[in-house]
Amino acid sequence: MRLRHIEVLHAIRRTGSLSRAAESLSITQPAASKILKHAEQQLGFPLFHRSRGRLQPTDQADVLMREIEQVFEALERTRRMAQTLRSELDTHLRVVCVPSLGMGLVPRAVQLFQSRRPRTMIEIASRHDPEIAAGLLARDFDIGIGFGPAEGVAEVPGLRAVRVDVAEMVFIDHPARPSGRDGQPIRLAQIDQKRLIGLTSGHFLGTAIKDAFRREDIALTPGIQVQTYYIARTLVAAGTGCAVIDEFTANAHSGDTVVRPLDPAVRFGVYVWTREQHPLSARGEEFVACLRTVCETSRRPASPGVVPEAPDQPQTAATAATNGSIWSSRKPARLIRPSATI
Repeated sequence: MRLRHIEVLHAIRRTGSLSRAAESLSITQPAASKILKHAEQQLGFPLFHRSRGRLQPTDQADVLMREIEQVFEALERTRRMAQTLRSELDTHLRVVCVPSLGMGLVPRAVQLFQSRRPRTMIEIASRHDPEIAAGLLARDFDIGIGFGPAEGVAEVPGLRAVRVDVAEMVFIDHPARPSGRDGQPIRLAQIDQKRLIGLTSGHFLGTAIKDAFRREDIALTPGIQVQTYYIARTLVAAGTGCAVIDEFTANAHSGDTVVRPLDPAVRFGVYVWTREQHPLSARGEEFVACLRTVCETSRRPASPGVVPEAPDQPQTAATAATNGSIWSSRKPARLIRPSATI
């Protein structure tokens, strides 16, 4: 099959009509019909049949379409990459983050960044962990923000990882429930498994929570599973179950749930990822500095029995000129109490 054959087949599948397919490709209907006929002659089997006034793909065409869709996805990635290479590098910043951080932390960093760089156009997207890495490697984004281990480094091949904060998982429940004692530590063994709302597999925090329960010799059997902690929090606020979620999602709204720290604490890191072989631009460095500042200034109140460390001096793009790149030096403020670090 030739590329022109593939274009026509894809257009017919998308529009359901030979005339509309021809129009979308800026060719005549007879030309589109001729290309379709030529493709069928080469393949040796029909690709479409007419049903209720529309061209419907045959079973063989359906199989081919799966491969054709991948071809067009690759073409779209190529087009986006070309647009990226043409763009003004110092006037455009593309940031992607996990949904939990898109509810408060990242928007506050964007607000601070815009006050410093009002002429920089910034795009914000929300993706899950694997999609963030794939998007960065495909050059769809400049900066990725997500979760990783509280110690060590969240290494991803081809990407540079920097931890900018350390946070905790917390237990949330509806205020009317007996377990709803706001601020009081709770052990994993005290959580009612029948009411527990869990995160589906494939996410760092979901795996981390399963590991924490496993360390306590508790089989994690949630009655409900969701894809994001925002959904879990909404269900809890409605009185449907309880959940163990990240503190950013838990504190995004107040009043409709109670928040209890875990004992021992289960900590995780907040990370920034960029492409390893491409140094971050000046605007990107400044955005990371804004994110660090927001992390420092929006620390949650310490849980009972928690002794906060004195935070280091904030480092911004201005101080980076003196102290070196903002990617090095400062470690994030942490809360000190018995923990299960992840």
